Formats: sequence, structure tokens, C-alpha cells
Amino acid sequence: MAGRANHLILAAVASAVVLALPACSTGQQPSTPIPPATGGASPASGEPAPATSRPAPRTTTADALRACRDDDVATVVTYQPDRADGWAWGLVSLTNKSTGPCQVDGHAGVSLVNAAGEVVKVPARTVDQPGPAMPVTLRPGGAAFEGLRWRPCDKGDPYCGAGNTLRLSLQAETDGPAAELDGFPAPESSGITMKSLEIGTLQPSRQGVVAW
Repeated sequence: MAGRANHLILAAVASAVVLALPACSTGQQPSTPIPPATGGASPASGEPAPATSRPAPRTTTADALRACRDDDVATVVTYQPDRADGWAWGLVSLTNKSTGPCQVDGHAGVSLVNAAGEVVKVPARTVDQPGPAMPVTLRPGGAAFEGLRWRPCDKGDPYCGAGNTLRLSLQAETDGPAAELDGFPAPESSGITMKSLEIGTLQPSRQGVVAW
């Protein structure tokens, strides 16, 4: 009996030792979840990762357009019906006759020219009418418009300028190519008289251009 009791005691002790030992290693480490990147350092370079990317600036069509030159446009000035305010009026149309787009901005310079082809001195000024100047893109065949108004005068007045045509220029204040005149006195009469001249802004539409 004593021997059997001893055998049972040894078996119990061995079971206790087995239960106390840690589980056998299989050679693999337990997997640990990797937290998502939060904009910190880049694992490869150690430098902070950029939070956002900034796109390169775009070049717009307007930025790339060239300015219209005198030989790009056909110019017509149409005389407007007489008014009671004492001013004479003209509607300027600049039409792109070139094969590519170009841009106008501001005013077209205007000069009165006599039968000898000389520029007649007339006090002139530009005005922001019918509104401030704005860039106008002219596609081939497209047009921009500006208004003119002037004070007619008596040719006998020493301060009265008289001529038979108008020249307009996008490149200078005066002495550009001759415009086609519509509704003006016949050239041989030198019947265009001006004591002063006001030149409006180039606009994309003729609406309101001669209504100031």
C-alpha cells in the first residue's frame, strides 16, 4: 500500500510541474497591428510626409494670347444719328481679320486727318465709358467696340480741326491705318470738324457703347 501511495504522489507532482511550465515556442512572434500613417515621418527617408500637394499653376488662354496689332484688325467707324446734346457720335468696330486669336484692352487711339494726309491737332482724352476697360479676346472674325464723341465746330474757328478721314491705332495714340467711314460727309468736303474728342473703352458688345 505504501508503494502505491508513493506512486500516486509522484504522478501528481509531475502533472503540477507540467502545468506550471510555459507553452512551447513555435519560432513565430505574435502579429502586432501596424497603425495607419498620420502624416509623420516617412519610413524610407525619415523626413516629414507632406500633408497636401499643391498643383502647378495653370497658364490660361488669356495669359497666352498676344495683343492685337493694327494689321490684325479691320476698322469701321459708323456715324450715329444727330442728337440734341450738341455732340457728334461714332461707333468704332474692330474686327479680327487674322487667322488666330488676339486680345485688345483699353482704347484704340484716334486721329483726325486732312486731305494732305496730315494729322490735325484736336484736344482728345480717353474716358471710362460705358465702363472700365477690360481685356477682350477676338477670335478670327470677332469684334470689339468703342464709342467716340466730339464737338463739331465752324471751320472758320481757329480752334476748329477739320479733316476728311479718321485713323485708328492699337499701337499708338495717333496716326494708325485709315478707318472705313460709314455715314460721314464725303471725303472731298473735309466735313469732319472737331473742337474736342472723347474716346471710350473697348468693349465686347456694342450695347451702350454710344449711350453715355
